[in-house]
Amino acid sequence: MIKINNLSKIFRTDLIETHALRQINLQVNEGEFAALTGPSGSGKSTLLNVLGTLESFDQGDYLLDGRSVKGLSDRELSALRNEKIGFIFQGFNLIKDFSLFDNIELPLRYRGFSAAERKRRVEHALETVGLAARRDYHPSQLSGGQQQRVAIARAIAGEPRILLADEPTGNLDSLMARQVMELLEKINQQGCTILMVTHDPDQARRANRHIQIVDGQLNDATLYEPLGYEPLTAAGA
Repeated sequence: MIKINNLSKIFRTDLIETHALRQINLQVNEGEFAALTGPSGSGKSTLLNVLGTLESFDQGDYLLDGRSVKGLSDRELSALRNEKIGFIFQGFNLIKDFSLFDNIELPLRYRGFSAAERKRRVEHALETVGLAARRDYHPSQLSGGQQQRVAIARAIAGEPRILLADEPTGNLDSLMARQVMELLEKINQQGCTILMVTHDPDQARRANRHIQIVDGQLNDATLYEPLGYEPLTAAGA
């Protein structure tokens, strides 16, 4: 569970203070799929980075599964992040000279898993995203939608409790975007909590909760009935 209380984040230069987040209060419960929307510069990505422990904050508190992250060392934050959080980025962030298997396995090496456990996790993740037969391909051999599915596989191979997705369909056409959204819905149905930043109102409605942020402040939180799109079955996406 994510819980933040009166959280503020300020960016400072020699002459200017920019209040990126202003006294944010938010709770995201286990198993939720929440969409975070707002105009450019509203603080969406900053909030996601704070929740992912990639950025610090200036005031307030952040509890991750009941544990405050305030005052934790970089090593403690890294361990907490690696254990509980998976990340999906708009730009895929795949290593072009690595196979799909190696791209997914690399973060698991840093966590010290045995070779057998790494293999099990990578193969399961590739099966989940429908790319098991292409484990030896390289990113350049895949479409944009397939590359994003590899990025999702890399995130879920760590078996995170929480998945943070920053514009995960921003570089995809509408067909591939819908397929990625269906995959995220499937992962959520398996019990993973998802918080997704998006500019697309239709994708926000695919989540079961919509959170808006404007000028660093939460403006509204709405519970949605997810849209009932028919599943897509196009092969090779």
